[in-house]
Amino acid sequence: MRLYMLMGVSVLAGVLLGAALLRKNMPRAYGAVFLGHVLAAVALFLAVQQGREMQGLGPAIMLAVFVLPATLGMALGGGVIWWRRR
Repeated sequence: MRLYMLMGVSVLAGVLLGAALLRKNMPRAYGAVFLGHVLAAVALFLAVQQGREMQGLGPAIMLAVFVLPATLGMALGGGVIWWRRR
């Protein structure tokens, strides 16, 4: 249950960050932070692939619990703000 709450808070943080950056009319900052999230996801995915046995567990947890939900939240927050401005 705690894991799902942590993932939910990570999504919420991503939504708030994405919405705040686009609401303040900072699309470049939004793009930079979003690109950072995507690159972190790729780097952690590669670290999981390179890890042997338990060595890949730490990056896998970081990827699944923090990076991917926050990236999804940023996409959702940015999409909602873009849609509302349209």
